[in-house]
Amino acid sequence: MPTITQGDLFTATLEVLEHPPLGVPALDAGPREAVVRLAGQKSLVRILDGAEGHDLDLALPGGYRHRHGKLRLTAHRLTRDVLAIKAGERRIALLRLRDRAVGMPDFDPEGNHHPALRPTRPLRMRRGRTLGRTSPWETLRLAAEVALPIVVQGVILRRPLGVRLAAMARADQRANRLLARLRERHDGGPLLVRIPLRGWAVIPLTGDDVRRTLHGAEFTPANREKQGALGHFELDAVLITRDPELRAQRRAFNEEVLRPDRIAEAVRTKVADEVATLPTRGVISWPEFHAAHWRIARRVVLGDSARDDEQLTLLLDRLRGDANWSYLVARRTDARGAFQRRLEAHLSRAEEDSLAGVLAQTRADPAVHPEGQAPQWLFAYDAAGIAAWRALALLAGQEGPNDAERLRAALLESLRRWPTTLAILRDTTAPTTWRGVTVPAGSMVAVVTSFIDQVPFSDGPARCPGEGLVMLTATRVLEEILREREVRVIGKPPLLDHFRLRFTVRPRER
Repeated sequence: MPTITQGDLFTATLEVLEHPPLGVPALDAGPREAVVRLAGQKSLVRILDGAEGHDLDLALPGGYRHRHGKLRLTAHRLTRDVLAIKAGERRIALLRLRDRAVGMPDFDPEGNHHPALRPTRPLRMRRGRTLGRTSPWETLRLAAEVALPIVVQGVILRRPLGVRLAAMARADQRANRLLARLRERHDGGPLLVRIPLRGWAVIPLTGDDVRRTLHGAEFTPANREKQGALGHFELDAVLITRDPELRAQRRAFNEEVLRPDRIAEAVRTKVADEVATLPTRGVISWPEFHAAHWRIARRVVLGDSARDDEQLTLLLDRLRGDANWSYLVARRTDARGAFQRRLEAHLSRAEEDSLAGVLAQTRADPAVHPEGQAPQWLFAYDAAGIAAWRALALLAGQEGPNDAERLRAALLESLRRWPTTLAILRDTTAPTTWRGVTVPAGSMVAVVTSFIDQVPFSDGPARCPGEGLVMLTATRVLEEILREREVRVIGKPPLLDHFRLRFTVRPRER
């Protein structure tokens, strides 16, 4: 590095503006003083240790430690007042300029510069490797610690044993720690992963990249894996419709039918009826709640005559179990035919105060296939039940008004902590460029929702059209349970494993 003795001298504050904590107690404890010499694109930085003005002894993540060596801290201007601080080519933090230094001595690499850094283990200079592209070892770890737990739990239908194993292994925490390390190692990501027989996969790790994925016109929600999965039981669903014009028509139809105001009163009545079947004294477990919630879902979607049609739900669960394997498992034409016949029989009655009745009254082009949207409505209600059950654990034993605002906040917090959609998938419809690397059309983009916890109902053009109806139903379920009951969680709540979550209940004192 050439000596830098000319340029403007500033004091600055070292801040973590967009990164997780660095793992350096002296830096994580709060802002630190720094002196920056601005000259050219790469400027020197010296971090001060309090009022004494000594260089701070750093213990940086990734194996670097404070010592004279070949690498030096440099500052790279991002905006007028914000600089990226790097160790070599690796960004470790951000600096915000505060004011021009007064009375500070000039410094240069030969004098009072910040001590250089060297690795505690041999540093591999990965020449020719694209920043962001994962190494074979990193790819293997992503498969084992991120992808495998998602597959084991079941993407479309949760497997009790898989969910239990994931909870015992703290799979979400392990996956998030790995993604945080890789985001730091690859300077913010996204990660570019090469998958055998599939091609490129992109894993966005920052809010900007996630927003680009969910809002960009070059990304389709009709991802190949999603088509393979949902094709087992809902071939005409808007989620897997690739044609933009037909997708827009189906989307508009879903938004019109799923407007919560059209059946709001009926939803409240049906929820109250079914929650009343749950015990007011003793223990409520997942099987009891799940059965009651499915009765609610069938009545809301198909009408009261479908209340006791448990065979319809069993057939749907069988198809969803196959859907967990996407296109790797052949489709059951017999089970799908039986499910479709029962579903169409309920829809043909078009009962008032149900989505089936609203569907029959809503005009649509035949290409939309209105009846083909109903399986998704039933499927989505299952995830709503899981979210409500976990939200009940957050509310159990807590004082406070059980009004709609508080219950809605509990539901959103449940979805933030334990997303019911484990990964949001998109495919690129055209070549897209990430960090200077262009991936071809048809590449997968996967948003890991436990790591990016701000999209409980997705976002952008594919945002859930039934969000309002789902939230209305789930908040009403919580309100009815808590209206007549005092609820306590039994034991230490295994919230990720909702199958084992249980509550004691007793009549609420008036």
